[in-house]
Amino acid sequence: MHLEQWEKHYDEAFSDIKESLDNVRGMFVAYNSNVDAIKHISERDVSKLLSLVDLGEVQEKIVNYPREIVSPADFLSRLIIAMRDGKAAEVPTYTSDIHEWLTDHLVFDDARMGGQAGIISNLLAHLGVRKVISYVPWLSKEQAEYFADLPNLLHPVIEDGVLMLKHPRQAYDPEFKPRVNWIIEFSRGLEVKYGGEHFVVPRDNRLIISSRPSWIRIDMSRELYDRIPKLEEDVDGAILAGYQMIREEYEDGTTYHEYVERAVNVIERLKEGNPDIRIHVEFTSIQNKTIRKTLLKDIVCRHVHSLGLDTVEVANALNVLGHEELAYSVINKGENGIVALYEGAVRLLHDLKLERVHVHSLGFFICVISKDHPLDVEGHRTALLFGSTLAAAQASRGSIEHLDDAAVGLNVPVSETGYKELEILGKYMVRRGICSMDEFVDGCICTPTHDVIVVPSKVVKDPIATVGIGDAISAGAFVAMLAKMKSMKYP
Repeated sequence: MHLEQWEKHYDEAFSDIKESLDNVRGMFVAYNSNVDAIKHISERDVSKLLSLVDLGEVQEKIVNYPREIVSPADFLSRLIIAMRDGKAAEVPTYTSDIHEWLTDHLVFDDARMGGQAGIISNLLAHLGVRKVISYVPWLSKEQAEYFADLPNLLHPVIEDGVLMLKHPRQAYDPEFKPRVNWIIEFSRGLEVKYGGEHFVVPRDNRLIISSRPSWIRIDMSRELYDRIPKLEEDVDGAILAGYQMIREEYEDGTTYHEYVERAVNVIERLKEGNPDIRIHVEFTSIQNKTIRKTLLKDIVCRHVHSLGLDTVEVANALNVLGHEELAYSVINKGENGIVALYEGAVRLLHDLKLERVHVHSLGFFICVISKDHPLDVEGHRTALLFGSTLAAAQASRGSIEHLDDAAVGLNVPVSETGYKELEILGKYMVRRGICSMDEFVDGCICTPTHDVIVVPSKVVKDPIATVGIGDAISAGAFVAMLAKMKSMKYP
């Protein structure tokens, strides 16, 4: 299929989902939201920050690869690694020290809604999903102000023993404090010089310093937990994110085991209210391997239908599941990187007993589907193309205020690089006898054990911002999938 034909498919997919999105009665979204302090860093900023620390300590930490931000040297080492590799990263900090240091030495450019669940809730509400029920365990007054002021965006609260749905600005707890993450964005071409080292940033990306104070818990009050099934008439799907906030051990003696059990129980309560609900978990960078493996084995496996990941996250997931060689092939991004990514997605589908694994990479998406999924491959392709259009609009505009705004994503050209990557995967599948090239060209492949949808994505050359693009891809594709399922009269 030529690029022009893919453009036609994009136009058709957007029109299709625009007409059918109203079929989705509602979405439940949890858990993480925060305030993002965003700084687009310059060469001058980097030089200034490096002048404030011991360069020898920074270079040592680059080698040791800190998985937690404790000091300014930790921060700068991870920033240099992210810029050098051009890869997004999210690293936790459990104190306010680095926030105070950055506040003293950098002035952020903007502050906006952050956290996967917060960003996704606002996006779905702006798209016009009939009801978006967003749940944040630490909803503060300041945090509530960053939720879109729309009547279809609601937060569950218990009043006099009754479950009520109110806008977050009427549902916050005045005792809670805001949680602030720093988003350090960097641009392709930026030059970095330090301690005799010199490199040029290969692509636009960002480093997220994730604030995780001790009071952050992935939890729910008993009163609310008991009443979750009452949401059944409002919810066709759930997008759950933020499990990276779970810690191995807390100051009060509780451990991750207790919070994992509670997280699973919430999923089961959602299913109790609506047995046909589809549950999607949005994966993210989780430095702690114990938590990463626990999330996959104890929460995702058997309890969840769909998993969304980027390339790095696929490698991280494969690594803790015992597929180290395949994980290395994915992260190495060699000549056949897309092949390793496809094989990794298949491995995750089967190991975790999922219906759907959606991988988004720069230039293309791969979605691997179980044979018993009720939606056909063309429907999944339509959903992926819609998600890609949303992401292109998000990158072009910085935000999406209405479904009509998302149409600007159709003006972004399909990635030629992604298109060429598809050809590599196609030749691999033909050699393996999985399909013929004619069968591959439309992006829909059926195998005896799973189905595959692979599409070239729309990539904005100079995005206004990178935060929220992955969330737009995953949430857009998932809600579009639900819309197609509902329109075809599937449960």
